Amino acid sequence: MSIISAKLITTFILCGLSGWLYRAGGQGKPYNTRYRDIGVSIVTLLVCLTWGLVGALWATLGAYVLTFGLSWGALSAYWGQDEKKWGFWAHGLGLSLALLPIAILTQHFLGFAIRCLVLTAAISVWSEINGDVNWEEMGRGILVVLSLLILLL
Repeated sequence: MSIISAKLITTFILCGLSGWLYRAGGQGKPYNTRYRDIGVSIVTLLVCLTWGLVGALWATLGAYVLTFGLSWGALSAYWGQDEKKWGFWAHGLGLSLALLPIAILTQHFLGFAIRCLVLTAAISVWSEINGDVNWEEMGRGILVVLSLLILLL
């Protein structure tokens, strides 16, 4: 098995975990919202590490800590638009922009810009067309992680 294949398999497994964590955090008992906030933020960073989105050790640690905090904030925010079209748009944009520290670290600005557009649109459309809360939230969690591959551009 090639290194790329192993990274792709790891990414797809982490996509599934992210989907589950995102939904668990939105479900309530017996789960807590931190399953989504902390869990998806950690999975995001694990995928970034899997694909080697790193720089110097001190810079990587700083960028990852900032990204973790920004991701947590974006995942926990309702943007004043609880489950409405513009709320989904703002949520997708917030999740996209949370990766800015890693984009600065790696200089993957084209991938960052494209991911901002794709993830924002994908979350907006997915949330608008999907009526089942389980699939909707799992899908959002998967999109957050799957779209990280765009950062490699």
